[in-house]
Amino acid sequence: MNEIQGWIEEKQQGWPYDFLGIALNTSAAYDAKEIRWLYVAGNKSDAYRKIRLHVGHGIAGLVWKTARMQEAKAILEHPQIFADYPIARLERLTTVLAVPVLQEHEVIAVLACGYRDDSVFAFDDRTRLTQAAIDLSKLLE
Repeated sequence: MNEIQGWIEEKQQGWPYDFLGIALNTSAAYDAKEIRWLYVAGNKSDAYRKIRLHVGHGIAGLVWKTARMQEAKAILEHPQIFADYPIARLERLTTVLAVPVLQEHEVIAVLACGYRDDSVFAFDDRTRLTQAAIDLSKLLE
C-alpha cells in the first residue's frame, strides 16, 4: 500500500489543497464497518490515526452511507459541523470536499480534500476529485 501513499502525496503536491486523505474500512468482512483515515498528505499531525468512524458519522461516514459527494463549508463557524467532522477539527480545515471511491457500485474508500483558509471549491475541483476517485479505485483493486 506504499503505492497508495505515494499516489496521494503526488496528488497533494500538484493540487492546490492543503490536505488530502483516503479513508478505508478496516474491519473484518462481516463486522460493522470501521472507517479510518489510512493515507493522508498535507497533515499537521498524526492525530488523524486515532479517528474511527462508522457509516453515517463524520464526512467519510456520510459519503460511505450516501455514496455521494459531500461538501462542508465554513466549518469553523458551525460548531455542530466542527464537532461532527473530526478530520476537519484535528487538521484545522475550514472547507472539505469528499467523494466516494467505488468498485462495482459499492463504496470501498473515501477521498477527501480540504483547505485551511477561506478557499472554496469550484466545479473543476469536483471534477478533479471525482476523476481521482476513479483512478484510485483501480489502484485499490
